[in-house]
Order: sequence, then C-alpha cells, then structure tokens
Amino acid sequence: MHQRLRNLIRPFACLLLGTARLSVHGVDFSLSGYGTVGYAQSDRENVYQRFIDEDGTFQRDTLLGMQLSARFNPQWSATVQGKLAPAADSGRDAKATLSWAFLSYRPTDDWLFRIGKLRIPFYLNSENADVGTTFTPARLPIEVYSTAATVDFVGASFAKTWPLKESELVLDGYWGKANDASWRFYARDPSTPPAQLTPDGQPGEFFAKLNTESGGFRLSLLQGGNTFLVGMHRAKTTPRGSPSLGPSTYEPVPFPPFGDLYIPAEDALKITTTTAHLGASVDLGHGFRTTGEYVRRKNAGSTLSPDSKGFYLTLEKKAGDWTPYLTYARLTTKNRDLYQAVNTAQPPPSPFNGFERNLADVMVVYDQHSWALGTAYAIDSKNIIKAEWSVVETGLASSFVDAPPGGESGDQRINVFSLSYSFTF
Repeated sequence: MHQRLRNLIRPFACLLLGTARLSVHGVDFSLSGYGTVGYAQSDRENVYQRFIDEDGTFQRDTLLGMQLSARFNPQWSATVQGKLAPAADSGRDAKATLSWAFLSYRPTDDWLFRIGKLRIPFYLNSENADVGTTFTPARLPIEVYSTAATVDFVGASFAKTWPLKESELVLDGYWGKANDASWRFYARDPSTPPAQLTPDGQPGEFFAKLNTESGGFRLSLLQGGNTFLVGMHRAKTTPRGSPSLGPSTYEPVPFPPFGDLYIPAEDALKITTTTAHLGASVDLGHGFRTTGEYVRRKNAGSTLSPDSKGFYLTLEKKAGDWTPYLTYARLTTKNRDLYQAVNTAQPPPSPFNGFERNLADVMVVYDQHSWALGTAYAIDSKNIIKAEWSVVETGLASSFVDAPPGGESGDQRINVFSLSYSFTF
C-alpha cells in the first residue's frame, strides 16, 4: 500500500515543482482542498453500505481531497484532483486516487472542451459529490447516487452554453473509458465448487473488477436559484483481468429448473446499460428548497444485473445558520421475482446443496426505501456540521445490506445515526 501511495503522490510532487518553475512565466496557480470526518452507526449487527453496523464506523464517509489548478491563459487551463478515501475494491484499506486530471480549452465563453480523467456529468451533485460543504444532507441518497455505471472516466467532454434572457441552457456531452471500476458482492454462506465465491469459501465480501466504456449527454437549465436537468447515458461493462466470478470458474453444471439462468459469470458481467435521468432543485421561497432526482436504468446482456428505478425527494428549510431537511428515497430492480425463485429453490440433496443461494448472491437486487431526517449547521461558508437519523426498510432483498450467515437481506428495518464535519480550504 505504501508503494501505491508513493506512486500516486509522486505526480503531485512533480507538478508542484513545475509550479515553481512555470510561475515565472505568468501561469496562475491555485491550490484548494476539501474533506469530511464522518461517523455512522446503526442498530444492526450486520453491515449496511459496506461499513455501517452497530459498532459504528468512520470509514463510510471520511475522506480528504486536494486540487491544483493552473491557468495558462484565458483559453487553456489544467486541473489535478486527488482523494484519499476508503478503497472501492477493499473493505479494509484506504486508497489514494486521482479523481480529476484533465486539460481544458475554452475557445469562447460558450464552449468548453476537456480531455483526461474526468467526472461524468450525471447527477445534480456529480461533480461535487465528495465536497460535503456543497450540499445539505449528511449523505447523498444511495438509492440514486449508486446507479451510474461508473463515476469517473478517461476520455473527452464538451459543454455548450446558450445564454437566455434570465437563465442559461447548458449541454454536456462525454465519452470515455474506466479501467478501475469494481462491483462488490457479499457471500452470506460458505461456498464450495462449482460456486465458490470467496477464495477460502467462507462468508464475506468479494469484488469483480470491471472495464466500462460510456458516453452520454446532459441538458441543464439554470434559472436563478433553480436547476433542471435531463440526461441520457449508455455504458458497456465487461470483466477486467480477474478470475471469473462464481460458477463459470468451473465446468458448467446443468441446474434445473432454471435452464438458461445458469450462464457463465463472464457473460453475466457483459452488460449494456442505458440510463435516463431527470433532476430538479427548486427554490420555493421563504427559505424552502426542494430537490429530487429520478433514474431509470435498463440493462441488456445479463440475467443477473439490475434493471432499476430509483428516486429521491428532499425538502429543506434554511433558518439562519441551520438547515433542517427531510428526504425520502426508493430503489427497486426488475429481477426481484427471479431472485426470489433462485434464493428459495430447494434442489434434491446433492454435492451442490446451497448452490442456489450462492447464485443468488451474485445477483444485484434492490428493494428498499428510506427516510432521512437531519440538519446542517454552517459555521461559515467553508465549515459545516451535519447530523442525521435515517430509517431504511428492505422488501424482498437489498444488495446494500450484508445478510447475516444463513439469513436474508430482506424484511429488515435499519436505523442509522450519522454525524459529520465537512470543510474546504
């Protein structure tokens, strides 16, 4: 891990040294940072959202980021942003990653082109999702903010702005690839060939490493204090340089009565995803604001992947330095009946007893809704404290919840208490 950190820090050090050399030529540099120290605790022994359980954790929400920007002239600039946060492909390690590393070209005020490592223009808070001082809730609703095929990509983007009388219209477009994505799964039961999920066959988390190629558009209307957006995105996801997931590691074994349900896992992870997205943030006057987003995700090429609908709606009220809020969110997937059939199948006694539950564990399925009641207190424009109580209820099942050994992730009610401090500098 220390070697990986040194490899990630070295480009920053070189760039900072370059700053000292280039500053004499009139290049304008700016260095900024952000972070959150967040604590979350639930009332359940099993884990929710990778880290949250009754023992409490700082891992879910704590992160630190730095950004260095260089402006060479009115047309050309460059940005590098790094982040230290819990690793996306490990439940134990923190990892330093490059969130942004791109070159910008603005030929006129209404055109902007970027190339490099970028954030996908997707949600209302896509570009600032890591900066806790820029939004009110303690945690952006996972029912929506987990639905993009990937968050970052290496490629190119453009933004075209049309100034209107009292507003402006912005069209964002992008295309690129992400070669560092991963999906997390959780095996609730011991497993053996031909469905051994974890290396030792014991319950626990495991990850599928993925390559993603994506592109899309987002049209935004900015009108005073209001924002409206609509987007359409398409992504192709394939496995990346890792052992095949689950049954396909071994010779195929027929498994009645599901027939073609038993397919090689590498085929199950070759997914084409088309996503439609709507969002709005509206100033209602008298300090009230409502924010909501809806995502419809449709997948092709896999029986096991989620075809989903997700949305949330937040109402907040600014009262001096305090901003209390209430959020309702919901996420469901189309494969719930299929999951139920596989999860509850009882094959005759054989060496493959338990195979159906192992197969269910590699299905991404969501059936949950949540309420969150909280408040944010702004110390000043760069420092904010947030407290939140949320109640999560699962229906048939939810892949956000690690089912206890021999148990289920469905029919659960989870109370989560969160306290965080976010800052920028």
